[in-house]
Amino acid sequence: METIMQGWLSIWLYVMTAIGIVLGVLVWKKRKEWSPLNTLCTLAIIVLILHVIEEWVLPGGLHYSYNIAHGGAFLSRYPMNRLTDMITNFGAVVVGCIVLKFWGFGKPAGVAVMLFSAFEVIMHISIGIQDMQIFGAYGMNTLYSPGLITSLFGFLPVCIGLAIHLFKKKENRPKPVQWIMAIAATAVLGFLLINLPEAALGKKDSPYEFTNRGYYERFGGQYEQDNNFEYFEPETVKEEE
Repeated sequence: METIMQGWLSIWLYVMTAIGIVLGVLVWKKRKEWSPLNTLCTLAIIVLILHVIEEWVLPGGLHYSYNIAHGGAFLSRYPMNRLTDMITNFGAVVVGCIVLKFWGFGKPAGVAVMLFSAFEVIMHISIGIQDMQIFGAYGMNTLYSPGLITSLFGFLPVCIGLAIHLFKKKENRPKPVQWIMAIAATAVLGFLLINLPEAALGKKDSPYEFTNRGYYERFGGQYEQDNNFEYFEPETVKEEE
């Protein structure tokens, strides 16, 4: 099972990219047929895919800051590792695609996507501020966290677009029950896709470690030495065993 999972983890970002391309083509083809709500929510899925690529690869390293903030000493794999974060992000994309395919995005879904988009912007700005405090002494002089660019130039415009669409006309505004549905759905999905995977699969000896610090490569080594942290390097551990 581990072999299968490692294989999937080596290709899942390519699958995500392919999904993003297909969704982009759909948005273009359906631009005159879909409602603005459907279009904006589908764009949010595409932004999420780009967001994950920024967090994982270009430049990558979100796990490093996340694990520091959540008290992990093994910064490559606890509490976030490649498996838990794949479940979080791939699961969100799959849920979004299912909603698009079978129901389309209604007002409750639109509110949920708007709240999620706003949360991503706030969260990544907060992480950037945290990182400046942590790594400022090690040469970090720019407020940034992996995922911030796609948050500001992807999620923020989507959030604003949804807010305008949902609240511009008084008669079109979401009703209280739709707000409740949106908030409840967001909370349930957050638990199922973030809290539950980390509780069940976030282990200090996880074999699904990240292999580099990404954006934090230039700061991490000295920071770890000064604070008695460890970044897992497979070759080193194998030699010690």
